[in-house]
Amino acid sequence: MLIKKEIQSDILIFAFRYSLGRKTYATSTVVDAIKFAWPNLRDGDKLLYKREIRQCKNFGMEVDKKAWLSILELE
Repeated sequence: MLIKKEIQSDILIFAFRYSLGRKTYATSTVVDAIKFAWPNLRDGDKLLYKREIRQCKNFGMEVDKKAWLSILELE
């Protein structure tokens, strides 16, 4: 099944917002998906990810925090 690029971007944002700040195995999957998609993401989506990560007060576990903060290093 093929899903339109815009819908894929929205689903990735939904997954991001679900897993940011939770203790869940989804974090590594979502972070990997964001990094993989990064070159093709809309500039607005990139800003959204970085803004919400910077505003996050609780990243869940320390390993999750490290994964989320690695997104801030992406150009």
